Amino acid sequence: MAPPSLVDVPRLDGWASQWDRLVDTSPIPSPFLRSWWLAGTGGPDRHFLLVVDGEQLLGGLALEQRHRLSSIRVMGDGTLCPDHLDLLAAPGHEAAVVGPLRDWLCRPGHLLDLRGVRAGARLVEALPGRVRSEPMAAAPYMPLPDSAEAYRATLPKQFRRNLRKSADRLEAEGVGHRTFRGPAVLPRLDILRELHQAQWGARSQFLPAFDRFVAGCTGGAAVDEVVVHELGDGNLVVATVSAFEVAGRVSLYQSARLTGPRWRDVTTALLAVIVDDACVRGFTEVDFLRGEESYKGRFTPHHREMFRLVAGSGVGGRLGVVSTAATFYAKQAAARCIRLGRSMAARWKP
Repeated sequence: MAPPSLVDVPRLDGWASQWDRLVDTSPIPSPFLRSWWLAGTGGPDRHFLLVVDGEQLLGGLALEQRHRLSSIRVMGDGTLCPDHLDLLAAPGHEAAVVGPLRDWLCRPGHLLDLRGVRAGARLVEALPGRVRSEPMAAAPYMPLPDSAEAYRATLPKQFRRNLRKSADRLEAEGVGHRTFRGPAVLPRLDILRELHQAQWGARSQFLPAFDRFVAGCTGGAAVDEVVVHELGDGNLVVATVSAFEVAGRVSLYQSARLTGPRWRDVTTALLAVIVDDACVRGFTEVDFLRGEESYKGRFTPHHREMFRLVAGSGVGGRLGVVSTAATFYAKQAAARCIRLGRSMAARWKP
């Protein structure tokens, strides 16, 4: 019997449905590994590394190449911040998948800089040489019980009280919850863009990649895996959250709201409604994705670590690893100096 072979293609095409089934069976079914997300957000030099046995897809890895030092990243990397990434492998075929991927990744001259990788990823086994692992921001998540009431009972008493007050105030103002799926999603993303621009302006790192986000969501909406939640009254939208619904999990992606003290707690109120809705609809988990903002901690004590993996093959790749490490530690040192300077300035401020 012939061993599995590796195919390097720029598009999934006929492999897409098998690829998505592998996402379904992965330890953390990430929306950022869905074929529709990769098709919409990936860069121009894409590598779908597919390990196949005849017509059967056993596993694979989605990468894109940056020409500086032949740098290779996870597909869709950048300000869209994909999370929970790993190679894909059919259950029982993990070793058969790792081997061919390692042969490809160990080719001389590659610098592999892979961000958003989940803890315990099999991908580490396929990387060449000594792999440098850097912790990134964690991703809070909440396993869901079978009812919204049971979930609310897990929250701190004061937080529950604040949520009730916010809900009562919004109801008194005529502001209600509504959801948009399928073809209705894309027009609502225009509202997300407008509110995000008004709230964050030039400080936003998301807006420059917004068209890529829309391209990814276009495919996801077509298969009913993208949803937009809003709080609003008629044409007035006071808060909006875009989310992905993949393999029984809800991943909360981007939010925006009207500014001003009147609406300061409206996003938190909307998130609580979304979690309630997920419980009612039988989802098993809500993932708040990367970032340890304080509001997420009020919803859940659980979190998953995310990592950046850096490895290199050949002289050029190993030099790239050294350069990347030096840059990382320089930035860490600069950040510490800035924090120290601010602390001293505050201490000596008259």
